[in-house]
Amino acid sequence: MTFLLRPAAPEDIPVMQAIERDAARAFIPIGYDFCVGPAREDWEHRKGIAEGAALIAECGGEPAGFILLWPVDGHGHIVELSVALGFQKRGLGRALIDAGETWARGAGFGAITLTTFRDVSWNAPWYRALGYRDFEPGGGDAELAAIIADEAAHGFHARPRTVMKKAL
Repeated sequence: MTFLLRPAAPEDIPVMQAIERDAARAFIPIGYDFCVGPAREDWEHRKGIAEGAALIAECGGEPAGFILLWPVDGHGHIVELSVALGFQKRGLGRALIDAGETWARGAGFGAITLTTFRDVSWNAPWYRALGYRDFEPGGGDAELAAIIADEAAHGFHARPRTVMKKAL
């Protein structure tokens, strides 16, 4: 599949939110209905655009996926990776991860972190295949702890979650 990766701009935020809502529908058949809800807020995307990285993947001119990263506790952190249902399982997620890791290296980070569902095949097991490892955040991970607390407050810990890290 041929696609173009480009930096996101503030005017792309509604498109990114639509992709996220569409991608979340993949969780319905496995009983994770709580994942289908409001998309990330504008400020979260704006933070990635201004302070981290926000990349959109387009296929044939159509927005197909995105990755949103922030600096968190001295590492790059994948805040969101979403691929629209019609474009899943074609290597687009992998390409977005590669681009996110390239950004993190270029920003001088030695590692990249993320949070995800432990038992969903396209979540933690997929990231493990890409070199990410489960880890327990420690005392130097206050920003990451705040992200985890926010996820819990929004109901995402209704099913087992894990924190993962990859050395770059």
